[in-house]
Amino acid sequence: MPYTVVDLDGGIRVAANDVGPPTGFPIVVHHGLIASIRDAALFAGLVDAGRRVLLLARPGYGDSAPVVLPDVAGWGALAEAALDALHVGAFDLLGISSGAPYAYALAARCPARTRSVFIFSGTPALYDARVAALWPYPLDTEAGLAELQVLARSLFFAGLSPAQAQEPAIVDASAHDCFGIALDLRIRLRAWGFDLRDIGARVFMQHALDDSSVPFATAQITASMLRHCRFDARETGDHFSGELLDAFLRRTVLGAGDRSVDAQHAPPLNQKSIPGG
Repeated sequence: MPYTVVDLDGGIRVAANDVGPPTGFPIVVHHGLIASIRDAALFAGLVDAGRRVLLLARPGYGDSAPVVLPDVAGWGALAEAALDALHVGAFDLLGISSGAPYAYALAARCPARTRSVFIFSGTPALYDARVAALWPYPLDTEAGLAELQVLARSLFFAGLSPAQAQEPAIVDASAHDCFGIALDLRIRLRAWGFDLRDIGARVFMQHALDDSSVPFATAQITASMLRHCRFDARETGDHFSGELLDAFLRRTVLGAGDRSVDAQHAPPLNQKSIPGG
């Protein structure tokens, strides 16, 4: 049963793709802005290493119901309920690009179940004035969902070829009239509903110095807001590639292994530079 749709109270549905050995330690994947949980091949390295990989689709993506969340923290409650239904106990978390805030939300919601959090090219804490001042795109906290759905269509889906339009990431991200993207663009700018400083789990974050989508300095500020974060500066590679993600999964996620971390005695934030690729 790799792909399923979890039915929750109130008619809410959350799509999930559950791959890898069911006895492996779970890692819950939070996808990016234009992405699909059906693209599980990106995580083959984890599966080959014996990890259970659970990809959850946020509201409005693919088969997940277009539920209006009041804030990013609202995802934590939905994801917790979905994981309960899938009989998942403790887990690691992976947030890729726009998935980062939602990985943090689940870590804040489920501190006793969260072992480690891994962030790859993550969206920063845009509600923070220091981060917002460095953000290169318009920040309109008053924009409504309908307005943002129109914006999403024009930004991401205009002029696609027929072949491109059939790619899983395009199909799922544009579902429900781009609701998932619009919701993310709306709530990422507002107070997230939890404090990053309250996350007790160890966070492993990697960001490229030359990231042209998410400025490196905004990632640094976000990392400084976390109590137990190892921040790795990747010298090259821009924002995303499958190869760089695979390298991060193999070196950092699998490198962390089964080492448990006592949050009270974890080392403070540190930064090191690693080569691209």
